Parts: sequence; C-alpha cells; structure tokens
Amino acid sequence: MGSFLGELTRRRVYRVAIVYAAVAFVIWQAAEIAFPALRLPDWTLTLVVVLTILGFPIALILAWAFDITPEGVRRAQPLEPGEARVRQRWPVVATLAIIALLIAGGIFWWIRPRVLGPVDPSAQVIAVLPFNTSGPGVELLGEGMVDLFSANLNDVGGIRTVDARTVMHRWQQRADEGRIDLEGALTLGRDVNAGSVLLGSVVSTGPEVRMTAELYSVSDGELARAQVDGPADSVLALVDGLGIDLLREIWLAREPLPHLRVSAITTASVDAIRAYLKGMQHYRRSVWDSAIVALQTAVAEDSTFALAHHKLASAYGWSWRHGTGSLETLRHGEAALRHADRLPTRERTLIAGHLLHEQNKPAALDTLEAYVASYPDDPEGRFLLADVRFHMQHIRGFDLEELYSGFERVLELDPSLTPAMLHLLQLSLAYNDSARYYRYLDAYEAGKADPSEVELFRLATALWTQPDSLPSEFAAVMESHPGHLSLWITQATYTSDQLTPDVLLKFVDSAGETIEMPDDFGRFPGFLHFWKGTCLSSLGRLAEAKASYESIPANPPVDGSIFSLLPVYAGLADSAFAAQALESISRPSPVPGFDQFFAYFRMLYALSQGDAPAARSAAEEALAPNPAIDTVVIRGLVEAGLGWADLIDGDTLSGLRKLDDGIEQAGYGLTASLSFAAPLRFVRAATLAARPETRDRGIRLLRYGLYPWDTDYLALRYLPLGRALEESGDIAGAARAYSRFVRLWENADPELQPRVETARRALERLTAEGTSP
Repeated sequence: MGSFLGELTRRRVYRVAIVYAAVAFVIWQAAEIAFPALRLPDWTLTLVVVLTILGFPIALILAWAFDITPEGVRRAQPLEPGEARVRQRWPVVATLAIIALLIAGGIFWWIRPRVLGPVDPSAQVIAVLPFNTSGPGVELLGEGMVDLFSANLNDVGGIRTVDARTVMHRWQQRADEGRIDLEGALTLGRDVNAGSVLLGSVVSTGPEVRMTAELYSVSDGELARAQVDGPADSVLALVDGLGIDLLREIWLAREPLPHLRVSAITTASVDAIRAYLKGMQHYRRSVWDSAIVALQTAVAEDSTFALAHHKLASAYGWSWRHGTGSLETLRHGEAALRHADRLPTRERTLIAGHLLHEQNKPAALDTLEAYVASYPDDPEGRFLLADVRFHMQHIRGFDLEELYSGFERVLELDPSLTPAMLHLLQLSLAYNDSARYYRYLDAYEAGKADPSEVELFRLATALWTQPDSLPSEFAAVMESHPGHLSLWITQATYTSDQLTPDVLLKFVDSAGETIEMPDDFGRFPGFLHFWKGTCLSSLGRLAEAKASYESIPANPPVDGSIFSLLPVYAGLADSAFAAQALESISRPSPVPGFDQFFAYFRMLYALSQGDAPAARSAAEEALAPNPAIDTVVIRGLVEAGLGWADLIDGDTLSGLRKLDDGIEQAGYGLTASLSFAAPLRFVRAATLAARPETRDRGIRLLRYGLYPWDTDYLALRYLPLGRALEESGDIAGAARAYSRFVRLWENADPELQPRVETARRALERLTAEGTSP
C-alpha cells in the first residue's frame, strides 16, 4: 500500500486531482455568472458540470499512465530501485486536464441524445397556442393550429404536446380580445407544466398564405423561428413545412429529421379539415349538438378521418340525447379504431380505450390507466378513466373519494368539460353530500349549462331543503328530461340519516309517471309500478309491493310479472309471491333470444332456494348458443351464478373466484347493470364481508358497489355491513348501519320483523357500549 501511495505522489496524481478540481470550480463559477447574461438555456450550465465531472477520472487515469518528458509524452514506468525521482513539470497537469476535457466532451457528444433526448430539453413538452390570423379564409386556423400542430408534433422525437382542451381553457382565461402577449404566453406555458410555447400567425393575401411560428422556452427565451409561404389550398403542406423548420433548430440527435405529414394524421381533404376544426371549437366548449353537426360533415367528406370519427363518438356519448353506449357512439368509435393505424401512439391508445369503454368492457380500465400514466395532464383521458371507474363501481366498488378526485382533477385541467360535473352531481346527490352538491351545481350553472338541466338539478335539492313536500313542478321538468336522475334521488334516500321512506314514496308518486326505461329497451309504460314495487319490497313492505307489481302491464319482453321475482331472489319473499312469474319463465319465451334469459332467471330462483344442482341444470340451458343475444354478457352472468352454486356447496374460494370472473366478463353495460344481475353482486359482497381476509373489500362493495338499479338491496345491505364493521372494530360505523336498517324497515311486514329485531338488538348492544349511531 505504501509503494502505491508513493507512486501516486511521484506521478503527481494528487496534484492533478487538486488542480483539476480547482480549475473545474473556477469554470463553474464563471459559467454561473456568464451563461444567464448570454441568455443561454439552463441545460448549458448542466452540460458544463457534467463534462467536468466526466473528465475528472479521465485526468487521473492519464496522470497515472503518462509522463511528459523533454523527449515528449512517454508511458510512465515504475521507479527502479535507486533511481532518482525526476520532478515533473506543471505543463503535465494542464495538458492532461485539456486531454481529459476533450475526451469527456467527445463522450458526451456521443451520448448527448440519450442524456438530453433527441430535441432540446425545453422543447420536450410544448404548449401550442392559438395563432393570430389576418385576411380572408383563415379564421378557423387561429384555434385550428392548436389542433394541427398538437397532432403533428406529438410523439416526434419524444415531444409531448399539452392537450388542446387544457391549452384553450387557460388561453381563454388570459387572452385579451383574442390575443395574448409573450409574457402571458410564457406564464400559460408554466401553468400547464410545458417547457416551451409555440405561437405564431397566419396571414392570407388573396390566394397566398404566410405562416410564421416562434417556439419560446418558458424560462430561456427563443428556441426556434420559422416562416413558410404558399397557396391557401395547401394549408396542411404548409403546416408540415413549418414544423420541419422548427424541428431543425431544436434537433439534437444524429439521425435525420423525421418526416412530418399532418394529412396522414388528419385528412387530405381541405373541406374535411375545415369541418373538423369548426367541430373542435364547439367540442371544446361542450356544445355537443353543434359539434356533432360539424364532425358529421368532416366524416362525410372523408370516411377514413379517424380523429373526426373519434371526436364524433365522444360528442354523441356526452350529449344529453344520446349518451354512452348509443348506437351512433359505437359506430363512430369502431370507425375511428378501424382507421387509426396512421395515428401516433397517443391518439391510438385513447381511441382504443374509449371504444372499450363504449363496449362496457372492464379492459378499458387498464388501457386508460396506462394512458393517464403517460399523459397525466390530458383532461379527456382523465375523464374517460374516471368515467370507467364510475360505471364500474358496481363491479369493483371503488372508494368514493377516489371517484370524486378523478372527476375533480378533470375540472382542474378543464372546467368546461361538463360531463365530469354531471357525474359529480350524481355522486354527491346519491351519497347525500349536500355541500359538494351545491358547489358543483353553482359551477355547472356558471359553465353555461342547459338552463332546464340546471333547473332539474336545483329541484333535487328539495331532498335537503323541503323533504316533506317535494316541489309540484318536479314532475313536469322530469318529463322534459327523462333519464336516470330519479334513480340517484332514490339511492339518496337509502344513504341518508335524515330522509324517511315516506319521502322516497312521495317522490316516486310525484315523478315516476314521467320516467322511461333507457332507449335500448324502448318505452316502458309500467315503469312507475315497477319502481314503486321495488322500492316497497326493499323496505320490507311486500304486501304493498305485490299490488304494484301486479299493476305492471304485459309488454314483452318486459313481462310485468317477472319483476315480482326480484324480492324472491333477495330472500325477502317466497315462491307464492311470484307464482305467475315462475310459471311464465318455465315456458318458452315469445321473444326471440329470451329463452336464455328465462333459463338464467330459473337459475337465480334455484340459487335463492339453495338448490345448487337445479341451478347448474338451468345454467346449461342458459349457455346454449343463440345469435339473437349478447352471449358475452349472459355467459358472464351464468359464470357468476355457478360461483354462487359453489358457495352453496361450501367451496368458498372457487365460488368467489367464479363470481369475480363472471361479473367482470359480463361487463358494465345496461343488461349487466339492471336489477336481475343485482343478486350476484350482493351475494359476492356479503360473502367477502363475512370473511376476515376479504372483509375490507366486502365492506367497500356493500357501501359503494350497489348500482341505483339494485333497489332491493339498498336497505338489506346494512345488515351484513353492520356485522362486518362490528367485526372490524368500527363500532360507530356498525351502529350507523344498524340504525339505518331499523329506520328503513320500520314499517316492514310482520313476517320480516325478526330481521328488524336483529338489527335493533345489535344497535342496543352497541349503544350500551357507549356508541351512538
């Protein structure tokens, strides 16, 4: 060790290290002062630091390996015994340091694209702002350049463009008379976490157009500038040329510049692109009907225009009159995916996730989670993810705060995306969060929503302000806006500690005549009787419920008597309660394709009676091939039913696995969400809640995993929920669950009173222990 240290001293390695460190420190100090004055970007200072650090070990290696002698540079030789030590000269140090820095610089130049990326670091996230326009025929290109350049530059050389909705929302907040100065543009860029902003102008003079663009770092000044001139009918080619000129100035990679072709991403049709840009203006302002008209024109001009099909599917899905899962939404979603092969990865992924969602497939969740992880500031991607969770709530039972936060993050990025506000209103209404509800409603009204929709939601506040006398005008407003709001108001009655069952029944009587089944089923004139019947049976009032069920007119395939099976499946009524329905489902269905559903109904009846063999026999009939029905959904429901049969046979692990798999396979479409799938979801949740190792998940499903159509279980769930909470140590929560059940079942039929007594005794026991509900 001593000889090694002696060699380090003799070869001046220590001196090289000290001198190198001192010189590097001086260089760093000088760079820190000079670079800002020279308006050099931040990364240049980082570059100098990295170069000097890389050069340090190289200098030490060179100092050890070589000597500078009067005869020139020689490889250092070990000192022979008795040999005199020759003092090396100071130029050795300087020469070695220069050589080391040159080598380090070469290495860094070689690896620079891998360290900094193919483009200037400040240009890796770009916010494209609206261009200033002047002259005839280019008005649409002001905001339209946001769409065109966002599509053209995204995913090129690792560039990510900030979502156009987010940019336009922030721009509209800051723009003064449609314009924004440079400082405002840079501030906007920082607000959306962009490294740079792209702005410019489009000027037309007769048949010619001049486009100019400037790319500014949000902190270090101008990065690139470009200008192109050309004929007005070659707008897309001009956009491509402008993009290439900008890229040329920020390109760091040794590879050639990539080829840009906005027409490949959008369309080669000028008429189609104009209609698309016009549609996008309406789309970003949530004016869905106008967006649909313009986007329909775009796809009529070019049937392969994938982005236009995608935005049209979204506009249909978000419009009040059409909604998620409508035929038009699916048709254009499928067309978008069919023609998406030329699109960048970002757009293809979003289109695929959106179509999976419209098809009600749980796989949409994984696709959109991956999308949001890659593009966290995209409000549409975040909305779709939150919307999937919202609609999959009865499958996964997400925590309520997780649902709230998903939509709230969307509105932080873009408050104009009103569908997010609608779901927040539904959630806060259903779970009696009046503070949130009023806040969202004020924001919804301020966002230029349809006044009649606002009136409808304002009337719903009667649940808290005047629960004993609902407004008489409620029914008239509901008639002009048929939908599911009545179901969310119904659910609110079961989650409140103040509302009484009488409030629910008054609401049903006042608004039920105006409600229709969703479009997929057509008009259902007996909905009021069904709704009132299922509400009454959920409250344990079977005698009254039976009268309502018997008042439902025959309307194939929805035969009124079939609904009387729901209380039987829930274990509330015996077979005599639904004798007519049981006879009906034992015969062939008069409606093509419904034989499988009748077999599924027979399977549920056998399961509710604990007869696993009969259930399996009915399952075989339900699984018979039939092109007239959605076999994926029915197979999923039957698979889940076989899981219930395994539970009856004592195989809990297999039963829960099949229940999970079947419920997932059935998806979250209308058929899988309606009341006849509710028994499977409830059995799964109650079984999970009863087992210590799965109790937390079961509690979450009992609290948040019941759909508004699952009315028969909205009160009944509080018994297994109370037991599970008590076992988990949440005594206050258990007391609240038992208390709600007692309140809701206060007027239950005499034969069901033993359940009320069970809950009352549990409540008394917990109260005696010092817990108040």
